[in-house]
Amino acid sequence: MMADDPGPVATSPARWGPALGLTLLVLASTWAGVGNGWVQDDLPIIFVNALVHSLGNLGQLFTHSYWPAPYPPDLYRPMAMVGFALQWSVAGGEPLVFRLVSIALYLVVTLALWRLALRLLPRGPAWVVAALFAVHPVHVEAVAVAVNQGELLVALVLILGMNAWIDRRKAGAPTGGWWGARLAAAYFVGILIKEHAVVFPALLAALEFTVLDDRRPFGTRLREHRQFLLGAALAVVLAVAMRDQVLAGNTRGSFTAEALEGLGVGGRALTMLSVVPEWARLLIWPRHLQADYSLQEIVPATGFGAAQLLGTALLLLAIVILLACRRRLPVAAFGVGWLAIALGPVHNVLVPTGIVLAERTLFLGSAGFLLGGVALLAGARERVAARWPRGTRGVVLAGLGALLAMGISRSTSRQRVWHDLPTLWRQTLTDAPLSYRAHHAWAEILFKGGAKGPAEQHFRRAIALHPRGWPVYLELADKYRLSGNCWPAVDLYTVALGLNPMHSAGRGSLIACLVHIGRYAEAAEAARIGVELGDAAETFARYAEVADSALRVGAPAESVKLPAPIPASPAAR
Repeated sequence: MMADDPGPVATSPARWGPALGLTLLVLASTWAGVGNGWVQDDLPIIFVNALVHSLGNLGQLFTHSYWPAPYPPDLYRPMAMVGFALQWSVAGGEPLVFRLVSIALYLVVTLALWRLALRLLPRGPAWVVAALFAVHPVHVEAVAVAVNQGELLVALVLILGMNAWIDRRKAGAPTGGWWGARLAAAYFVGILIKEHAVVFPALLAALEFTVLDDRRPFGTRLREHRQFLLGAALAVVLAVAMRDQVLAGNTRGSFTAEALEGLGVGGRALTMLSVVPEWARLLIWPRHLQADYSLQEIVPATGFGAAQLLGTALLLLAIVILLACRRRLPVAAFGVGWLAIALGPVHNVLVPTGIVLAERTLFLGSAGFLLGGVALLAGARERVAARWPRGTRGVVLAGLGALLAMGISRSTSRQRVWHDLPTLWRQTLTDAPLSYRAHHAWAEILFKGGAKGPAEQHFRRAIALHPRGWPVYLELADKYRLSGNCWPAVDLYTVALGLNPMHSAGRGSLIACLVHIGRYAEAAEAARIGVELGDAAETFARYAEVADSALRVGAPAESVKLPAPIPASPAAR
């Protein structure tokens, strides 16, 4: 399905009514988040990250990982960091500017999607695509958290790129030369904003085989686009080379999500099949939203069950729609392809990532889903319009109005959840009661508020939900140690070091506690293991000497201090 007159409609800015309507929908669904503070990953990546607090550090942003110390050097997104630095220079540490920029980006993405839909659909359905996108509640996480501006920026770059590609192809102009070089440069910038921008050539291929439907031989078309494809390939090579240099060869650049740890390709495939219905639910009817989908909220699959059966059925349905609509309703086929391509970087089957499911990762794919879904419904309407009873149009418009109103209402209420950390994690405990990460975060909040008893209960609950989550053991142990209660801390440090023996701060804390309670032989042994592991070997050698000396003279408990203070174990994601 193509728009009746896509050229003038797609490029003329004269009709401001639809654009104004989309603007009002975006503002209505996001206004409640304007006053929100720093939440979640905003804190380590923006609020306490000195690199983004000065424009004088812009060069260093290209030589440092996305996650700053003391976190492991994960991910590489220098252009996103440049954006944070620019906003910080304006905001001076206040989150308001970041919130306004996120809303503005959301609006621009919505308008760009509308212009794309106008190139492919009649005016009415094209506006519906963008309107539903503007109020979709699954987008709240992408808009409400400043660090998620990468999702918005990548979507904008890719949608604008597809708009330019469609116009260029319909005009019969070449895609190489200076035009292709500029598009490849934009692609390169997109990858440096967030790595999932790498899917752009696949989206262009989906356009070529659906809505553009060039009947010439594949080889001919490939040669025609060769210059751009070579430029795009060079962009990927350069981005990967920069990433590998900064992350010391770690191209994947991230840890493995807890629900995927220890699983092979088959196990990951089974686990992700159970996630497919969650994707469908969040895209179609996101009544329930949650900030975390960590272990126990998503369980590693060991066999083929009901969830896998439903996931397989949904995948087969998508394939059937793609194949059946490629000729008759090519825009619907393109939408399905767009969704599949956008989810490719987080499918986790071939290469595991640090995310099994996160609502922000559906932002780009939701645009394709809505485009394809509206195209499918519009195509069905055309086939039965002659048999529709009078008044049906009014019913349809009323239904659309109800959907938009529900989207605004749900988005507004969800924006308030991201107001601050206590609000976010209190609600997440309700939304995701089996999330160990929610219990861990809430325990930290309670402890800072002086509610040590309830905090300990949530720490213990987090450990029960994720027994291999060594950071929780370390943080609870630190709480015990710093309050002078080393006996339970020793047990927790021992378990944590069994899971992660290379954690030097945790080992130092264990030795401090063992020395404090007079268990000098164990302290010396733990220190000697630290020497053998190599990290901070000199410090651990001194600790071993102190513990051995205390053991020889029979020093009483609580009478010996180590020669250097032991820092609290740094928080881990």
